[in-house]
Amino acid sequence: MKKKVLFFIALLLFTPVIAQEAEVSDDSEYDSTIVLPHIYTYIEKPLVEQRQVFTSEEIEAFHVSSLPELFNAAGVQVLSYGAYGLLSKPSIRGFTDETVIVVLDGVIVNNAQNGTFDFTSISPSEIEKIEIVRGGFTEGVTGEGSVGGVIYITTKKQTLGQNFSSDIFSKTYFNKEWPVDTVGLSFSYSGQTGEASFLKTNIKGTFAENAFLYKAYDGTTRAREHSCVYDGNFSSSFMHYFGSGSYWSISDLFYAGYKNTPNTETSTVYGLQQDYNNNLTASLVFPSLCALEKTDFTLSYQSSNEFYSDTASSDSKHILNTGVFTGSTCWSAKDFFEEKVGLTLSLDSLNSTDDGSHTLFSGTLKETSKVFLGKIFSFSVPLSFSFSGENFAFIPKMGGKLSFYFVDVMLNFYRMVQFPIMNDLYWAYDGYSEGNPDLEPEKGWGGELTFNAKNIFIPFSFCIYSNYYAQKIQWAQNNGIWRPENVASAFYLGFNLTAEKTLWSILTLRGNAEYLYTALLDESESLTYGKRIMYTPDLVASLTAVLSLNFLDFTLEANYTGKRYISNLNISYLKPYLLLNASATLKSWNVVKPYFRLDNILNVDYESVPNYPMPGISLTVGVKSSF
Repeated sequence: MKKKVLFFIALLLFTPVIAQEAEVSDDSEYDSTIVLPHIYTYIEKPLVEQRQVFTSEEIEAFHVSSLPELFNAAGVQVLSYGAYGLLSKPSIRGFTDETVIVVLDGVIVNNAQNGTFDFTSISPSEIEKIEIVRGGFTEGVTGEGSVGGVIYITTKKQTLGQNFSSDIFSKTYFNKEWPVDTVGLSFSYSGQTGEASFLKTNIKGTFAENAFLYKAYDGTTRAREHSCVYDGNFSSSFMHYFGSGSYWSISDLFYAGYKNTPNTETSTVYGLQQDYNNNLTASLVFPSLCALEKTDFTLSYQSSNEFYSDTASSDSKHILNTGVFTGSTCWSAKDFFEEKVGLTLSLDSLNSTDDGSHTLFSGTLKETSKVFLGKIFSFSVPLSFSFSGENFAFIPKMGGKLSFYFVDVMLNFYRMVQFPIMNDLYWAYDGYSEGNPDLEPEKGWGGELTFNAKNIFIPFSFCIYSNYYAQKIQWAQNNGIWRPENVASAFYLGFNLTAEKTLWSILTLRGNAEYLYTALLDESESLTYGKRIMYTPDLVASLTAVLSLNFLDFTLEANYTGKRYISNLNISYLKPYLLLNASATLKSWNVVKPYFRLDNILNVDYESVPNYPMPGISLTVGVKSSF
């Protein structure tokens, strides 16, 4: 315990310069340029693509300690294996892992080995905006490769003047043995180091015992053991503007995590996972170069290191180094045509106990053409050529939009392609399982019909979508050895409804509901043919109410996750659950803002995945300050 505390303190003292900032941004639905002294920021407008947006102010109002808690409020299913710091994966339209692309400041950050991204590695206080795109129709030239959707994360960039902020909080699960279960604190600084130079830096540390109470399989009430997580992250960014708003920037995001992994509630085996990740990025942006509206280049070095051991003497290490280049340029004929072209190249080098040593070269060349025929009709045609190792794919898409006074009608079609990850290609474990280097990409087609109702009392969006997905990689046992093959296929049909309304300028209501029907179509598997895909709920919904007064902000969330089968045989299932959460911020003082967050108010006993109990009721109390 003493070593853990010393490690936690060391993370907090990692740097003497600490702070947070608030970027100047524009939430207008139109393309625009924000003009501050020597600062120009280009804002892109999606044409057919639908984005669910959370601004920094909205993220702060939820007072979440990690991003998966926010995804629940967005009506997105999250597959969680426990409390803070343990594995949590967003699932969009029944897809997860590598099929949901995560783009951080224009660079894809999905792990090439397992396809996931550790959302704990980035502090919510460092985020300017999160945009969630459902489905595979993406107009941006970065983030290509999505099947289920894309999560765009934009970090804060600069702020005028000198700004300091801090956040100190503690959480309790009402466990008498651990009355204060989790403590965390972060410090931030952002400001100008010159007329056109900006520096921001943030440091955060969290210690979570995660000893929450739960009702065990035998009916007794127990505290979750071997679930302690303590971690910290440090981020820093320097930007310098020159010329007519052009700028270069260098940023770094470092994360270290010490995570006890408890395994299932009936297992006597538990493990320890140590994560050390680093993301170093250099960017050069020209808002107007050679009559082009925006040109940018980014070089990124990502290092992901995981060391794992458990009580069954199963030790492993996974060291992944990734170099990424992204570049894009955009130009237009005003009010008629817009063209954007982007290139992404990625080189992954893996040294893994289970995968061996391998390199994988991949990339995408993508262009998106947008044509505007008057004020009523417009269409978008994204086309891309992608490769990964020896696999190549052409990915065409097309979308159209009709704009009327009360409604926008959008229709799009797209191809879906997902390349094998390194675990699928190279995995080898004690002669029981092996990867398949001859795997082909997963492929499919999708379409969406969306109605955006506007200029009415309650604006809303209604989307009907359908996907057919084939050659899906599935691990199967043959001659006693587990091996992945391109054998599975499935049909998806669903609808998504979102609405938002502000009443009396103080109360905002946001709702999101998604129903999804899935059917497995692998005729060689008679026992699962026509059955639903496991872990995929029939209904996911959220309702959020935000009350903003002069002295108080109050948020109430209701998040529903429906019935989920625990295997493709569709025999046993996890029960639906409803989570009710609340948070409030006291705004009586300008500098200091006390807050609280109450999770799982109804103290629901639930599981996100089988045999991994989730926390009951908890209370977080904290203080945020800024000056």
